[in-house]
Amino acid sequence: MSNYTLDRRTFLASLAAGAVVLPNMAWGAPARIVSVGGSITETIYFLKREALLVGADTTSVYPKAAERLPKVGYMRNLSVEGVLSLDPTMILLEEGAGPPVAVDSLKSVGVRIEEIAEARSIDDVVEKIRHIARLVDAAKEGEALANTVAERAQTIGKFVDTTKERPRVLFLLDVKDGSLMTAGRNTSVEAIVGLSGGKMVFDEFEGFRPITAEAVQHADPDVILLMSHVTDRLGGDDAVAKLPVLAPLRAARDGRIIGINGLLLLGFGPRTPDAVQLLARKLHGADQIPAAFDPLQPG
Repeated sequence: MSNYTLDRRTFLASLAAGAVVLPNMAWGAPARIVSVGGSITETIYFLKREALLVGADTTSVYPKAAERLPKVGYMRNLSVEGVLSLDPTMILLEEGAGPPVAVDSLKSVGVRIEEIAEARSIDDVVEKIRHIARLVDAAKEGEALANTVAERAQTIGKFVDTTKERPRVLFLLDVKDGSLMTAGRNTSVEAIVGLSGGKMVFDEFEGFRPITAEAVQHADPDVILLMSHVTDRLGGDDAVAKLPVLAPLRAARDGRIIGINGLLLLGFGPRTPDAVQLLARKLHGADQIPAAFDPLQPG
């Protein structure tokens, strides 16, 4: 443990008063890391530096061992007290983690914070791996992992490049009470769909937004893509296809519903080539996209 003890009342009172009550922590070699972002956490496991982890956010669910780490809240709704109770020497934050007031509070008490840029391409993933590797003193392991990821991406990319069709994909972030939330340009969804040889149905707007049933039916996608926890909650692929808001779609009638683990699909970490291979095989068929490699696993 470091040389301070966190007192909840004192900490909260001092934050309210705008005072800093905790001394700056040493900026030496990382020893106690809180990881905020599932792809950061899994990268640390792939680099064999998991012994440094003392906590993580709730998106850190891979590998299985990561689920047992003490949790500090959802990456966009962090618990300052939860983080500080773990006495970290460094916090690795996925770009966009927060809220900003929580990050500012952590900075104000001298915790070292390193932001990891969001990745939306294989080149980004490679740089992300190298960045994290430098921070956890694993440069050699990081270079090896980065090269492996780049090689696997190149391998599956060659098969995707041979496909002639570009299926039109409707991604649904969620379906609740008949309301639909989808994705457009400049999103991790667009990036992974493009790498897998597909095309987004909605590309006239950026980010995520609600969409009407009429707009979806007019778009008539070839494929409906969801994260698997959403399809599981809705009762599986067949149940999704029968939802009144989706049942009229050709993709639903043809059983073209794809559910993939959210962290694998959108995390843009070491397993992204696996996600590309999986999604490409579902979009284009196993006869066009062979299984070029087994899933990458840490350890």
